[in-house]
Amino acid sequence: MIKHSFKLIWNQKRKNAYIILELFLLFIVLLTGSIYLIEKYELYTGGVGANIEDTFFMGLMKKDFQRGDYAVVLKNMHRELESLPDVKKVSYSYQSIPYIWSMSSSSMNYDSNYITSVVRAVDENFANVFDLKIIAGSWLEDDYLGANPPIVVDVQVANKLFGTTENAIGKTVTFNGDKQVVGVFQMLKRNEYEENYPACFMPINTKSVYGIDIVLKYKQNTTPNPSQLAQIVHSYFDKNDFAIRYVSTLEAKKAQVNAATHIEIVMVSIFAVFLVINIVLGMIGIFGYNVKVRKSELGLRRAVGSSAFNIYLLLMLESWALTLMALIPAILLMIQVPLLDLYPVDTYLFTKSLGLSIVLIFLLVSISVYYPAYLASKMQTAESLQEE
Repeated sequence: MIKHSFKLIWNQKRKNAYIILELFLLFIVLLTGSIYLIEKYELYTGGVGANIEDTFFMGLMKKDFQRGDYAVVLKNMHRELESLPDVKKVSYSYQSIPYIWSMSSSSMNYDSNYITSVVRAVDENFANVFDLKIIAGSWLEDDYLGANPPIVVDVQVANKLFGTTENAIGKTVTFNGDKQVVGVFQMLKRNEYEENYPACFMPINTKSVYGIDIVLKYKQNTTPNPSQLAQIVHSYFDKNDFAIRYVSTLEAKKAQVNAATHIEIVMVSIFAVFLVINIVLGMIGIFGYNVKVRKSELGLRRAVGSSAFNIYLLLMLESWALTLMALIPAILLMIQVPLLDLYPVDTYLFTKSLGLSIVLIFLLVSISVYYPAYLASKMQTAESLQEE
């Protein structure tokens, strides 16, 4: 039966070449869509590394963008904001909080090792406000007395420069001058769908600032009063010199930032599903036509003793053989993507997407051939031989 099936496939090579081409394109669509969607899913489920519940932030920027010493003013404002009955913690930072697109980076060196790291300027309260996970050492302390300014690095930086997170503590790195590593944190991303870039935290210099983000951690089930907060801020910073750029809860900012990616995911999914449905419908038509053309052959098989299940299995195996013929060149082509670094995709992610795509294409082919094969298996011998 198997030998005869391969003879039939070869004898109908022109028709089967079209099916193989459709299956080739279907696999490319499935693999590309799987890579994109699995990557987005794993990034999203990995989180941003911070707890943003009950957090409210305000962006304060000097209108002339000239730096100034506001250490005392910020300290006094911090005391007043934290004294509000519904506020638990207050933190100052710059280009550091999640869902803000601002980001700067610089090269960090230790001996002969170096890495490009995102730089985030924060105060000693930042980790408590966002519940950052400290892996080793401690957070930036207000009473730090080390010889070099402190720095807290993430796991990626620690592993790259020092081999392990424990080895990082106490080491001196060259990063805009000499800095001493006092702690290692897990991660902090700008949003769920972004890659986790190597990053570090440095103490914010309140004596030389032109912009600052004010983050307040509220007590659960309480609502911030933006007008009251703005009034307090402008009691310390003149409206003529400083502007409040944005005022929002971080949960609202998260929804705003992620909305564009959600639309993109939906559009990609709709496009991929549209292509898959069209290809599957085309294959159903082709397989159905093949069954009608082979009525007499299938009738002869029934006449010589083949069961309905054998007929069904024959057609299914033939479709799987065509699928395998399409998969071999498709896999050989697509495997060049990670090997030649044509697209920045992790090998583990590519392997997972490849496995999922193979399962899906066999499932879709089985669905496509199921109904034609079912009709053929129920075909009566007299009905199929009456045309002969």
